[in-house]
Amino acid sequence: MWRGVPAHSVPSAARCGKPAQFRLTSPPDNVATYRWGSRTVKHHLCASCGCGTYSESPDWSTGKPDFDNPKVAVNAWLLDDFELDAVPVTVIDGKNLW
Repeated sequence: MWRGVPAHSVPSAARCGKPAQFRLTSPPDNVATYRWGSRTVKHHLCASCGCGTYSESPDWSTGKPDFDNPKVAVNAWLLDDFELDAVPVTVIDGKNLW
């Protein structure tokens, strides 16, 4: 099912970025959460093996944090049959863009 991660610890998501479509199937006790720095982003880990499973960040599209509309990022490497080559990638110049 999930590469090397106990099935009880992994979230299930139909689509990322829409909280109504993200559903955590693991009991909350099986998920550890880490926050650093500003404490605005929640990094969720498997409480058994420590593998990063998903993160939640407030929506910053207005320039201010919207904690009621979080963005969810799922670690796709944990998904069965995930093929990076099948994902469209846009390369940006992060060094000079900002």
